[in-house]
Amino acid sequence: MNWQEIITLLEQGEGQSVEFEKQIPSTEDLARDVVAFANSGGGKIVLGIDDKNKHLIGIDIDPLEFKNMIKEIITNHCTPQISYEVEVIDRNPKKIAIINILEGDEKPYKTDDICYIRDVSESRPAKEEEEKLITNPWGGKGLNKRQLRALLHIQEHGNITNREYREAFGVSHKTAHIELTMLADKKIVKSEGLGRSTRYVLPPN
Repeated sequence: MNWQEIITLLEQGEGQSVEFEKQIPSTEDLARDVVAFANSGGGKIVLGIDDKNKHLIGIDIDPLEFKNMIKEIITNHCTPQISYEVEVIDRNPKKIAIINILEGDEKPYKTDDICYIRDVSESRPAKEEEEKLITNPWGGKGLNKRQLRALLHIQEHGNITNREYREAFGVSHKTAHIELTMLADKKIVKSEGLGRSTRYVLPPN
């Protein structure tokens, strides 16, 4: 991420997918925001900027130590594991950090056994019905991310074929066949048709 992109985020202001922090927040606050973004489409936590006054404050960090600290917090305080990226930008003599949280496939994500979601510019506990809405019904079944995303594709489009699986995830025909067959063997999906016309659908409730 370059400085101009940071300026653009600052101009847009804090919101559904961006959180600004002047300094490094507490472990509890950071874990809460990370979980909320993972449950709510992903987002960025930008550290070292006062978004209210549009000031670059900077944070005093060693990039490697900072990345290790973030890894420890996310690994030990967020469940299931969340995908993220950390970037440290030098703006001499100051540094800012961006934690990019990717949307998760195994919702709900929690910290201290509480599910948080993003609500405009706030990370708050999800209501019971909100948590049910975001819960992935296939979590805990030993599926990889491609398979979980394929199931979401089936939910949206009605079915998926081997070719669509290959094109969506950049895998070979053999890998697509193995992973789709695994879903069928677990009775998570059922196959219809034969040969190249085989498609995979969700079984009736």
